[in-house]
Amino acid sequence: MAHHRWWVLSSWIVIVVAAAVSYPHLLSSLGASDYSVTGSDSAKVAHLIQKDFSAAGAEQDVIVFDSATSTIHDPAYQAAVDKVLASVHGQPGVVSVIGPTDPGAQNQISADGHSALASLGLSGDDRQRGDRARDLQDVVAAAAGNGPVNAYLTGYSPSANDVTDVENADVERAESIGIPIAFVVLLLALGAVVSAFIPLLMALVSLLATFGVLSALSTVKTLDAFLLSIVTMIGVGISIDYALFVLSRYREELARGRDEGVPDPVPSAVGTAMRTSGKTILFSGTIVVIALFSLFVVKAPIFQGIAVGAVLVVVCTLLVAWTMLPALLAALGDRVNRWGLPRRMRPPEGGGPKTSRDSGWARWARTVLAHPWLAIPGAALLILFALPTFGIKLGIDLGLSAISDTPSGKAETVLVRSFSPGVLSPIQILATHQGSGPLSAADLKTIEDFTTQLSKDPRVADVYSISEILAQTEGEVSPQALERLQQDPAAAPLLAQTVNTATGSNQTIITVVSKAAVDTTEATDLVHDLRKDLIPSATASAGPSMLVGGETAQFVDLSNETLGKLPVVMTLVLALSFCYLMVIFRSLLVPAKAVVMNLLATAAAFGLVTWVFQDDHLSGLFGFTSVGFIQTYLPIMVFVLLFGLSMDYEVFLMGRIQEEWLLTHDNDDAVVTGVAHTGRAITAAAAIMASVFGCFLVADVLELKEFGFALAVAVILDATIVRLLLVPAIMKVAGGRANWWLPKFLRRILPEIRLE
Repeated sequence: MAHHRWWVLSSWIVIVVAAAVSYPHLLSSLGASDYSVTGSDSAKVAHLIQKDFSAAGAEQDVIVFDSATSTIHDPAYQAAVDKVLASVHGQPGVVSVIGPTDPGAQNQISADGHSALASLGLSGDDRQRGDRARDLQDVVAAAAGNGPVNAYLTGYSPSANDVTDVENADVERAESIGIPIAFVVLLLALGAVVSAFIPLLMALVSLLATFGVLSALSTVKTLDAFLLSIVTMIGVGISIDYALFVLSRYREELARGRDEGVPDPVPSAVGTAMRTSGKTILFSGTIVVIALFSLFVVKAPIFQGIAVGAVLVVVCTLLVAWTMLPALLAALGDRVNRWGLPRRMRPPEGGGPKTSRDSGWARWARTVLAHPWLAIPGAALLILFALPTFGIKLGIDLGLSAISDTPSGKAETVLVRSFSPGVLSPIQILATHQGSGPLSAADLKTIEDFTTQLSKDPRVADVYSISEILAQTEGEVSPQALERLQQDPAAAPLLAQTVNTATGSNQTIITVVSKAAVDTTEATDLVHDLRKDLIPSATASAGPSMLVGGETAQFVDLSNETLGKLPVVMTLVLALSFCYLMVIFRSLLVPAKAVVMNLLATAAAFGLVTWVFQDDHLSGLFGFTSVGFIQTYLPIMVFVLLFGLSMDYEVFLMGRIQEEWLLTHDNDDAVVTGVAHTGRAITAAAAIMASVFGCFLVADVLELKEFGFALAVAVILDATIVRLLLVPAIMKVAGGRANWWLPKFLRRILPEIRLE
C-alpha cells in the first residue's frame, strides 16, 4: 500500500465521490423500523390480512380533521372534509376511505363536533407504504390549505416517516457537536494538527464507503432509518479508534528511527505500525464482526438489519485502515507532525525503554502493581452501578413525543384530546373458522359475546367487529344475515374490510382500540391479557381460533423474542470471543479475564441506563421524559456492540503486554511497558468514543439518547476502571506464568497466531 500509495489514494478518491453521489438515494430509501418477529402470531396476522383482506389494506391510517371555530355540522367544515377525501381517493396505494359521516363510520366524530376522523387503508410493502404515506401527507395538506379546518394524516408509516426525519436531524446535530470535540481530543493526544485530522479523514471515508454499499443494498432491501444512526455512531467511533492506534505506533516508530539514525525511517515505520497495531485492529475488528453475527439468531428483521449495517461499517473501516491509511502515512512521511502544539503540550516522543519508564502512564502502572488491592473499590463501583439492571423493564417507544411539530404529531395531539391514542394503531384480532366453510353460527355467537365483553373493559375505547355490523344492518347476528349482507352491493366495501369475502368468508377482523397509546405499557398489558386469559376463555367451548396482531402485539412478540434469545446471543459471543482470544494470546487466563471484565463493564452500563432512563433520574439534565421502560432491543444490541468494541482496548493493551513479555519474560516490566505505550491512546480513543456517543444525548428521539448514553458510559468504564486498573492488578496477582499458561495439549492443536 505504501509503495503504490498514489494509486491507492486515487482509487479511494473515486470510491468516496461515487459513495457521496449515492448518499441522497440512501436517505430517500430508508423505511420505518420493522418490529415484526418471523413466525410470531402478529406476523401471521399481518401476512393473512395483507393476503386475504386486500380491501382493508396492509395498513390502516387516519386523516384527522380539527377546527377551533366550526363543527362537522357546518357546511364549510363538511366541504373541507369532502375536498380532502376527494383528493386522496384514487391516490396510489389507497384501497379504502371511510369518512366521518359515511355509512359504516364508527365513532369518528368527537363529542363536541370540532374534530373528526377518516379511516384510510393503504396497500404495499414497507417501503411502498412509507413513500405513499409521505406523498399523501402532502396531498392532504394541499387540499386542506389555509382553510378553517386543519387536516393531518397519521398512522404507522406517516409517524415513522416523521420520526425518521427527526432522527436524521438528530444524527447531524450530534455529529456537528461530536466531531469538533473529537478533533480537540485528537489534537491534545497527538500534539499536531495534521495528525489530528487523519483519524477524522479515515472516519469520513469509512462512513461514505459504508453508505455507498448500503445505498446499493437499498435497491433490493428496505433499510431501517434507525440503522443509519447506529452505523454513524459505531463507524465514527471505531474509525477514529483504529486510526489512532495505528497512527500512534507509526509516530512512535518514526521517532525511534530518527533517534537511531535511520536514513529514511518512513517505510520501516509504516511497516512496523501495520505489523503491530495494524494486526491488532484486524483481530479486534474480527471480534466485533463475530459478536455482531450472533444477532442473526434473533428472528427479527430489525436486529438482522442493524447487524448487517454494523458489520459493513466495521469491514469498510478495516479496508480503509489497511489500504488508505498506510498509503496516506507513506505520502505524508514526517509531515504527519506538521503544525504541532507547543512542546510542553505534545506527547513524549520516542519509543525506547527510557521513555516508557519515565512516562506518567508507567508510573501509574507501577503504582497499581505495587498496590493491586486498588482494584477492589473499582470492582465494587462497577457492581454498584450494575445493581439497577435486576429491575429492568422492556418496551417499545416509537418516539412520538419527538414529532409534536410534524403533521402526524399534530394529529396525535388531536387524537389524545378528542378521541383515544389507540386509534393511531389499533389491536387486530384475526378470528378464523376451524374447519372448512365460512364462519358458523357458533363463530359469530362467540365473536358477538367477545365483542360485548371487550366493550366493557375499562382499558378499551372501542371495538369493531362483524357482529356489530350485522346487528346494525340486518338486525341479527347469524350466517344467514352475513350471507344477505354479502349480496348488498352498497355494503360490499365495508364488509370486505371486516370479512375475507373474496377468499371464503372464513376469517374476520376484530378491531380493538385501546385507551392507551400503541407504545405504552398499558397497551402491551392488554395484549398479554387478550392472549393469556380473555381469548382462551372466550373460545374455550366453541367458536373460531383467534390470533392477536397489530403494532402493539408486534412489540410484545419482539420483547419475548429478545428476552428469549438474549442468553443464546450472550453464550455465543462469550464462547467465540474466549476461543478467539485464547488462540491469539495462547492463554486461558487472558481470555477469561477479558470475558469477565467486559461482562462487568456492560452490566454496569446497563444498570446506569436503567437508573437514568427507566427510573427517571437526570431527566432534566438530559432533556427527556421517562416512559418507564428501556427499549426492547437495547440490551441485546448494546451487549453485542459493547462487547465487540471493548475488545479494541483489550487486544490493543494485551497485545503490547504480550509483545514485551515474549521479549523479556518479566511480568511487571511487560505490564508497565504495555500500559505506558497504550495508556494515552486508549484514554484518548475512549474520550473520543464517549464524546461521539455522548453527543447523541442532544437527540430528540429517546432511543438515540439511550443508545448514546449506554455506549458512552460503557466505553468510559471499560477504558478507565477495567483496562487501566483491574487488568494490571489481576495480571500482577496472577503472575507471569499463570497469565500466559496454556495446557500442553492445547498448545499442540491451536494454530500459532501472534499479534507481533
